[in-house]
Amino acid sequence: MKRVSAKGKKKPLGKRELSKAATRKRLLAAARSEFAKKGYHGVSVRELSAAAGVSTGAFYSNFRNKRELFDTIINEIYATMNSIMETTAAELISRVKTTPSGKLTSKLVRDTISRIFRAAMNYTDLIDILRREGFGRDPAFRKQFNHVWESYIQTTKRVLQIYVGAGLAKPHDTEMVARALVPMSISMLLYAKKATPQRKEDIIDTVAAMVDGGILKLTSLKHKRAKSA
Repeated sequence: MKRVSAKGKKKPLGKRELSKAATRKRLLAAARSEFAKKGYHGVSVRELSAAAGVSTGAFYSNFRNKRELFDTIINEIYATMNSIMETTAAELISRVKTTPSGKLTSKLVRDTISRIFRAAMNYTDLIDILRREGFGRDPAFRKQFNHVWESYIQTTKRVLQIYVGAGLAKPHDTEMVARALVPMSISMLLYAKKATPQRKEDIIDTVAAMVDGGILKLTSLKHKRAKSA
């Protein structure tokens, strides 16, 4: 890891900074595990610190409180998934251009859904905690849940717009489709959490078929409606 000097040049981090960065990393890893097992309200700062093998003082030198730690994890998950979704969309467009027909195929749709689905499976426990707490009595959690929900919708909308811009789908209401896809996808992810490997493949097939046929059907119907108007 490096830091930026006043002149804009990167310098190696000192031992103290490296130690703090390592402590922060350990706390984040331990917190993910503890929150997944016990829920947000089921674990204390002292327990989180013990699970990470650090003192509570070290905890508070990295995070103001437990909520900040949890929010940091959720924000990092969102940033990772956002990057994966947009990178996958760009790669899909590149792959389509190399196919003989130059068109989006069901296999390519399935490959894309599979990659995003498998990446998201790494975070189902925390998504489940956020969903469960978001429907509780804590206003701050509801606000966080709504923020994450809207963030995923807007990311999905941008990805759909990328497909439309590349000519892979006809113009359609990407906002509406994103609002249908996100709750369906999250529900399927949580359902798949304890599914067998074969069942997970079945789930990917189902989501891919719905995205492939659903969007094509929607854009086709809208195009016909516009012509008959």
